[in-house]
This record gives sequence, C-alpha cells and structure tokens, in this order.
Amino acid sequence: MMKCSPLLLPLGLVVLCLTSPGCKDPEPITRCVIDRVEVLSIDPDYFDDTIDEGAPDLFVELREAASQSIIFTSGTAQEAQLPVNLDFVAVNIEEADFETGYEFTVFDDDVATTQDFIALGLPFMAIDFLAAERSETDITDGLTTIRVHLIWY
Repeated sequence: MMKCSPLLLPLGLVVLCLTSPGCKDPEPITRCVIDRVEVLSIDPDYFDDTIDEGAPDLFVELREAASQSIIFTSGTAQEAQLPVNLDFVAVNIEEADFETGYEFTVFDDDVATTQDFIALGLPFMAIDFLAAERSETDITDGLTTIRVHLIWY
C-alpha cells in the first residue's frame, strides 16, 4: 500500500479547484437582451377613437429617452386579450449603454386614426437590474403595467 504525504491531499484539492470551471470567477456581463415585453394591464380609460374597434390591437415601442429615437417596435397583437406577449428578441443593449435611459410606449394600433397612446414613457435602464441579473421586471405608470423579460450575457 502506498502512503501519501498529508500535504499532498490539500494541495491536490487546491489545484483541482483552480483548474475546474466551477471555481473560476464568472464572466462579466456585457449584454442585456430584451427578449419580450408582456403587457399585463392597460389603463381602461386611455384615449380611444370614437369608432368602436373592439379590443385594442397592442404594440410596444422602445425609445432612447434623451433623443426619443425609436430603437425597436414590436409586432401587433390583434384584438389583444391580456396578458399579451410581444416579441423583442432583436433588442441587445451593450454594456456601454447600460446607463442609457430608455422608455417603453404602449399603443393601440387603430384603423381610424394613427395610434392611440395607452402608456407613454415607461422608464427602463439596464443598470438598474444588472446586480441581481433579474430575468424580468415590472414597469408601471399606475394604470398600465408591462413585464420586461431580460437575458444577460
């Protein structure tokens, strides 16, 4: 039977830990992906057309808050029954823009007029959710609530 020095076992464990992927520091987060936006509730008294077009045809825009330039516009959920999911998978926010202010706007896409604003300027900043790497967050103006689903890389 072979004897092992009492110092070799702890040294071996240290070497194993340092070379194992589970013991290394995690990679830093450099990207936030807005996967989808879920409209949970809307202001029942939002400005609507005088023509009754049924349930709202919902879509959501993401804008840069400072310039109001449109970053992304979701598809439209026709005759939406809440909650409704709107795909945002194309939106990537890079680390350099984590502190940039963004705003979500919820619309009713109408035939009779351009669009009805349901909620304006729902604020979002990726840095607010980075520390916890939250996978979702609710944003509300008190009447309209959206849930933003996030993926961190």
